[in-house]
Amino acid sequence: MPEYADSDFFYFDTEKRVIIGPVQWSKTGTVQPLEKPETPGEGPERKWRGKRRKEYYIWGTYRSLKRLYNLEGKTRREENTQTLDEAMERSLKEPYWNSAPPVEQPLASQ
Repeated sequence: MPEYADSDFFYFDTEKRVIIGPVQWSKTGTVQPLEKPETPGEGPERKWRGKRRKEYYIWGTYRSLKRLYNLEGKTRREENTQTLDEAMERSLKEPYWNSAPPVEQPLASQ
């Protein structure tokens, strides 16, 4: 599996769950839509009335696609967890209302 940067943009096939390729940009800076190839109907019971709608691949950053579709397997987000004892010790040393340095306010002159 090639390595992709999290900030790169790619087209993605949701049915096959694969990356199609990098996103193509127009001269105006908008994304050029990549059309999906047409698939024939699945059996005689599937009949369309009128013209079939065009379908396009979705696109997004590699980071968002891998989180939504689990491209690299199921990953857990790392949480900064502490035990209750550690949290209580820290809260006694550093109360949250004292965490920011005091801001000096100018006196109103009369």
